[in-house]
Amino acid sequence: MLNLMALNYIPLVVLALVYALISVRRIGGRSIEIWQAMGIGAFLVLVFGQISPIEALKSINLDVIVYIIGMLIIGEALHESGYLNYLLTRFFSGSRTAGSFILKLVIFSGMSSVILMNDTLAVLFTPFLVSISKDKGLNEKMMLLALAFSITVGSVMSPIGNPQNLLIALRIQNPFPAFLFYLSLPTLINLLVIYLIVSLSFKKETIKEVNFEKTAVKPKSNNLETASKLSLWSLVILSIANSLAFTVFGVSFPISLISLLAAVPIIFSGRKGLGTVIRMDWRTVAFFAFMFILMQSVFDSGIIQLLIHGHIGGVANIMLFSLTISQVLSNVPFVALFIRFVTPTLANYLALAAGSTIAGNFLILGAASNIIIIQSAERYGGKGLSFTDFIKYGMITALINFAVYWAFLILV
Repeated sequence: MLNLMALNYIPLVVLALVYALISVRRIGGRSIEIWQAMGIGAFLVLVFGQISPIEALKSINLDVIVYIIGMLIIGEALHESGYLNYLLTRFFSGSRTAGSFILKLVIFSGMSSVILMNDTLAVLFTPFLVSISKDKGLNEKMMLLALAFSITVGSVMSPIGNPQNLLIALRIQNPFPAFLFYLSLPTLINLLVIYLIVSLSFKKETIKEVNFEKTAVKPKSNNLETASKLSLWSLVILSIANSLAFTVFGVSFPISLISLLAAVPIIFSGRKGLGTVIRMDWRTVAFFAFMFILMQSVFDSGIIQLLIHGHIGGVANIMLFSLTISQVLSNVPFVALFIRFVTPTLANYLALAAGSTIAGNFLILGAASNIIIIQSAERYGGKGLSFTDFIKYGMITALINFAVYWAFLILV
């Protein structure tokens, strides 16, 4: 057994400092952005020798970084061209009140997570919601919370809904039928829970009239708009092809390849496309690079390994471990570590998928999609979400999500 006194607690202290900075978002009179807080954490573990520069570079997952770059390029182009705003405005045009808009948002974004990864939906939907909040005078916090919670929960029932599910699905025979059969109904219940929590929490907001126009203004045709169309539909087609390949052959494309191929029409669409690449949100890319470095140092400290010893079984145990440790290690690196200690049964693997994913509804750092939403909202002129805002609504949401999935998975 590992000796508690022999463990190195510096990385955990640094992580706590990062959480504090994200919560307060200020040092003296200076505002601190989320990516800067994570950058300070990565810098400190390097300075204190908790990870070497070479190991720090190795810790950065290039597949995830390239995937994020591709998605941010597509998201930026769709926003600039106005094409996605046009499509989404048409889709939501039947909404008469903010409440009906939120219901559509929760169902549509949640169900879309079956094919498109939740991080993808965070990139695509956030600029639209910030714009709608301003144009219609709606509460931006309400919109962003609904998006964050629903794409997290929606992704639970798909083996390709998020990166951690992909890692788990590789160990399950026929993962698509298994995920959909056992996790679809609790996911739909939890999407309804999200709608009720958001609508009741913002009751005065949900009765506001939205007055969407029945027809959306189509953007003027140009190279960027054409390239954006090609990229968006390429992304959808490649994601569906990935689902079929996974279902039939048990293989999946690297997520970086999907986003990069989909972004090709934009990258080579001329000066406007190149400008999109330059103007994309590089802060989000920096955040994830810094996060990988800090999380690797936390892992190397041995503290997580102390908590996990021997094989762990039982739906409740696995979900509880997943929900709590994912707040420290983030759900993707947590699953990559923890899956080796899980007793190999279908119920345990599905519990790991559900627990590690709904961890994203508890704290901001629990899911990558939360960070994308917050930084994207701030980039497009919104206020984003604070640490306290998120936990205020997220804690009850995550705990109810936990109870619903647990109730279903104990029957597997």
